Amino acid sequence: MRSSLRRFVYLVVNGDKPYTWDMHRIDMSRFFSPRSPLTATAAIVDGQLPRPRITFDAPSTEHHGGNMQFMLLGRDKVLGTDLTGRASIYDDGRHALRTAPALSGAKHSPVSIAVGDSRLYVLDSDHNGAKELCFEALVYESVCGPDGTLFNDWRRHSLPAPPCQPADVSACAVVGGGSDLWVSVEEQGTYSFDTAGASWTKKGDWTLPFKGPAHYVPEHKLWFGLSSGDDCSNLFHAVDLAGRLSPPVPRNVWQDVETPKEWLPVGSFLVHLGAARFCIARFFSDTSKGDDEISMNLVGVFTAVEVEPWGKGLRMVKHKSVCYRLSEIMLLQWVL
Repeated sequence: MRSSLRRFVYLVVNGDKPYTWDMHRIDMSRFFSPRSPLTATAAIVDGQLPRPRITFDAPSTEHHGGNMQFMLLGRDKVLGTDLTGRASIYDDGRHALRTAPALSGAKHSPVSIAVGDSRLYVLDSDHNGAKELCFEALVYESVCGPDGTLFNDWRRHSLPAPPCQPADVSACAVVGGGSDLWVSVEEQGTYSFDTAGASWTKKGDWTLPFKGPAHYVPEHKLWFGLSSGDDCSNLFHAVDLAGRLSPPVPRNVWQDVETPKEWLPVGSFLVHLGAARFCIARFFSDTSKGDDEISMNLVGVFTAVEVEPWGKGLRMVKHKSVCYRLSEIMLLQWVL
């Protein structure tokens, strides 16, 4: 089975005005070319960040800033939720905004897991959140209106909380084609949620060797993600989770880009584009010295890679890397 390709990746950063969030659309099809593979040391090309497709305006008070969280729904829809739990969905394919069911409350540190285009599971890993309200799902299904008319819309479902304290979620993955969701919690182990039976079981005391989500690639029957660890390298690698009862072992570890030593890593994101193609987005604080003082500007490097058979194994084929220089105020970012 070959998965279909996504063309766009979405970058959400702080807007120019207070309590606003700009969503930029990056066309990843321009990053891929039929040329010979590039090495990690290949030059990074400077790019101009596209104009925002839409700006989200967050509510705020005298004592609380307008924080928001963003999650991907399907291939081209972005869910934004504010500090009240209210939500809206931007449909980039139609360039339209629609209302969405309010979540159970504000999500301060959510982990979102999409299953297909019609289900989004949201687990809040905030230390101070109410555990009984920490897990829910948005499902696109038939909804009965006030007059009895059936129509298709998103509806929220409360789900049982995991049997652990869902703080410090380190990794997650969709297993069994969506029948199970695996979630790893630091120092507590890995847990599996049965999406049909709405029940949790513990897989083991071990954790998945990923930082953030792992993505299943049917072309290679493996899961791909960024490595965990304290060195912030977050290398791209593969793992086999099928029938896994013991700690999974990483394989095929690759370095996608080499950056100047003055660039200190801030965060990394991995987006599966389909057909074994990926976007790896890495953010750095540029501490290079200027004429008078040390500047600390945020830079984002977006790299296109794909994984293909090579002999008896696999190899990573690197395509273009583009550097976007961001404003100093763009301290928070999501890559979806």
